[in-house]
Amino acid sequence: MALTIKGEVSDDSEICSEGEKEFLMLKKRKNKKKRPKSPQESHHWWYALAVVTLLAVASRQIGLDKPSGTVWDEVHFGTFANHYINRTFYHDVHPPLGKMMIAGAAWLTGYNATFDFSVGKEYTPDINYIGIRGMMALLGAMLVPLSFLVVWEASFSLNASIIASVCVLCDTFVHRLNTLLLLDPPLLVAIVACVYGTFKFHNQRHREWSLAWWSWLMFTGVCLGAVTSIKYVGVFTVLYVGVHTAYQLFSILIDSSRPVWHVFPHTAARVLGLIILPIAVYLSTFVIHFWVLTAWSVNGGGFYPTKFFAAFSNTEYDNVTFPEHIHYGANVTIQSSRPICGYLESWYDLFPSEYTAPCQQVTTSTIKDDEALMWTIKKVDLEAGSVIDGGDPKAAPVLVQNGDFVMLTHAETGRSLRSHGHRAPITKRHYQVCGYGDDGAGGPFETWEVVIPGEAKGANLTIINQDFMLRHWKMNCYLKANEMVKLPKEWAFNGAKEVTCSKNPTQPGTLWHINWNNSPKLVKSVHARERAVGLWDKIYQQHLNMFIGNAVLTPPEDMERAARPWMWPILWQMQTMAAYVVNNATREEVYVIGMTNPLVTYLNLACLAGLLLLAFLHSYWERRWKGRSDPAADHRADVLGSCWWLVLSWAFHYLPFFFMSRVLYYHHYCPSYIFSCMITGVFISWACETIASWGPETRRQAILLGLLMSLVVLLFASYAAFFPLATYLSGIVFEANPRMNPYLDYFYLGQMWPEFGYRKNEFDVVTTTKVELWRDDILENPHLNATLYYSTLLNTTANTPTLQPVRASNFTLWTPTASSLVGVPYLNLEDGDELKGLQSVFGGKIIFDDKTTFESVTDAGGTARSEAEVEAGKGDADEGEG
Repeated sequence: MALTIKGEVSDDSEICSEGEKEFLMLKKRKNKKKRPKSPQESHHWWYALAVVTLLAVASRQIGLDKPSGTVWDEVHFGTFANHYINRTFYHDVHPPLGKMMIAGAAWLTGYNATFDFSVGKEYTPDINYIGIRGMMALLGAMLVPLSFLVVWEASFSLNASIIASVCVLCDTFVHRLNTLLLLDPPLLVAIVACVYGTFKFHNQRHREWSLAWWSWLMFTGVCLGAVTSIKYVGVFTVLYVGVHTAYQLFSILIDSSRPVWHVFPHTAARVLGLIILPIAVYLSTFVIHFWVLTAWSVNGGGFYPTKFFAAFSNTEYDNVTFPEHIHYGANVTIQSSRPICGYLESWYDLFPSEYTAPCQQVTTSTIKDDEALMWTIKKVDLEAGSVIDGGDPKAAPVLVQNGDFVMLTHAETGRSLRSHGHRAPITKRHYQVCGYGDDGAGGPFETWEVVIPGEAKGANLTIINQDFMLRHWKMNCYLKANEMVKLPKEWAFNGAKEVTCSKNPTQPGTLWHINWNNSPKLVKSVHARERAVGLWDKIYQQHLNMFIGNAVLTPPEDMERAARPWMWPILWQMQTMAAYVVNNATREEVYVIGMTNPLVTYLNLACLAGLLLLAFLHSYWERRWKGRSDPAADHRADVLGSCWWLVLSWAFHYLPFFFMSRVLYYHHYCPSYIFSCMITGVFISWACETIASWGPETRRQAILLGLLMSLVVLLFASYAAFFPLATYLSGIVFEANPRMNPYLDYFYLGQMWPEFGYRKNEFDVVTTTKVELWRDDILENPHLNATLYYSTLLNTTANTPTLQPVRASNFTLWTPTASSLVGVPYLNLEDGDELKGLQSVFGGKIIFDDKTTFESVTDAGGTARSEAEVEAGKGDADEGEG
């Protein structure tokens, strides 16, 4: 798997040891046919590089005006460009470098950041979208010459370099991605440039410590920093470079011609160039990011803690002062300190009874609605069984302190924050949290203890930058927000996330802070901006949000466009990137398609399989005829040695997707796809040279040239045939599309063509499939596919029962009962495990019939109560769930 040295020994032998000189001489003789020797051959190399580069630049400038509206993620990245030009902050799951490049391209065209990038919207005359796309296409065109250079450094074969670059040039999906306002053009260029730098640096190892050696090391480090600053899939490139670097250091360590200590300065140089320098580049992009974005926007307020967005201008905290502490009777808003969760909120709607107890919903949301967010904080006196609401304006203010027992009443609805023995609607291992009680009434199940981690008992609770927990007094659980659990849209507001009560206080989401404080009895003395974070805390908070945001990036509405990794190499389905209705009368539509060139796709697949077969046959030959000299065997060894690092790069950028749970799309395969084109170039070059060697010696060069030219012509012909897919399609569904070749139907696999007039009979069969309820395992069904269309709506639930509110509780009702558990639809009372769980809650035997009885029940203080005492409390409200 070692990369071979192809340099001229005579130029650099004076800086090599004796062992290295001998090694270089052997390599020179072994590979003498691969290096251009004459000026004419050198000119051929430059001519080939220039031609493929010009073709790439020219072809990528074609069709930039089609379509004339937003395509796929242009909606997002165009919006981010608006934020950079207007200098307003935004939330996104990707690092900033690629988005800043798009914003820079837009700014250079004179764009004034006034266009509303929305789905399917036509660009207005005042935005030069062709110029912006043209700059991105110019950047994406660099993939072709970079592919040429990578293959050259790996194999030093001009034929392989030309074929690989032509495969990249003639691919329709690479063309499409590189002509849109997406992160893919800079990302793909950075990945391939990083791999090129790795190969180039490795091939300078006979000139170590020279200027060229240091230059290519630093080039690779800058590219590493750039690739991780564009998208976090760049970490796969980092892993590849790390493995390659470990191989280089291991080769130095086992080299008997040099001392062992040589590995230490080499390790230090690589730490500097491949770790410290990339980190510096990566952090510098965030410094520029926050230097540009100084004002706040409506995008992302609830995604970040208050101490983060208080540092920006144009917020509700501009020129606002708060009391530093909170007194009882104050109205406050509470926000989760966990990113993405948002504000603690409630409204009049109830939880559906088929999920949990039908009491008032309490959730979190990133949308700030003052009416839904305001809570009144009251003090609970456990000994007296009473509540101090702090409503008397003449009474002295009583501050909220660590260790206090409190009740939080929703200001708009009058219901208090409650937890009890019912399970949470989605996370069944947690207790439900809901709103309960009429007109601010409450009881033991509405009592919470304020816990400020790291502070002494009695310490005052402060605003904005101090986190606290709420421990339920009765259930001994902690109020928890969960960014991973979004409640169903059928009965919860869009984007609302689940709030539960967890027994584990160390779980993420149990920390909260006061977002807004209205304590009129206290002097307003603290400016909110004084509690804001600095630059490095901003960078930390944004990273936390990006990592969590990537983990929860599973929007169900995008499942039609999603594709699993196994579909990518075989082109199982296309990716519809946009669709516009251009004629309402005829229903004619314009489509933007993401699909690789089928010829290149299947050629890459065949070459990957052929390479494995070649490796097996070569290994067999080495063992069967060990020690026999054979030029063909040496050639095969060179080809395999050139390909293995490319195969490793393909695997590093492809296989990790099999272990991801987030939604995936076809464009995630593009980095691996480009490396498979490089493998194809090396393998086909070897195959053509081998076939040519079978002919007469005088005609071998002509045969080789004929084979290579035939392949190149075939690739360009396929590019011309599939080029409409790289621009746009227009037509009517289920009617033959005149712009598409009918023979494309022979490439049918999976669900490629039914949207565009092919396989209509199969489409009709599919639409008869009845899907009553969407299931997570439906994508694993080999008879169904994510692109299928259904005749019934998904995510529908029939016969939803009428919801009834739960009666209120108060502190005069301390006797627990279990009457409210009878007839609850989500509890299976015949289940032995369920009964055991209820027995553990009530501390005794439970008999469910017309008359609910207990052997013994413990009260709030842990004292056992007799059956008679329980019966005396019969008729009380549902205090027994817990």
